[in-house]
Amino acid sequence: MVGTNVNISKKAQELLIKAAAERKVSVETLASEILNESIQNKFSKINTGAAVEKKYSPNPLANMQPYAYYADPEQPAIPQEDWNMENFDEKT
Repeated sequence: MVGTNVNISKKAQELLIKAAAERKVSVETLASEILNESIQNKFSKINTGAAVEKKYSPNPLANMQPYAYYADPEQPAIPQEDWNMENFDEKT
């Protein structure tokens, strides 16, 4: 339950007090009933889940196995000749 301060006009206050007296309930109880019904009627058509729910694109790596690298860890993955391409002499 959330407690709030609500400002209503004097005329609305008088009507609320009279209606609560006729129903023989407290003003707070009647005001809570009226607010709950009014809020639900007014905002029931608003999709509150859409504002919170974030849509993410599916993960393209889901359900995939990791890549197995079977090379010798002591050996470079790229041969030294290919790695030093900038030092490559086209004359040879």
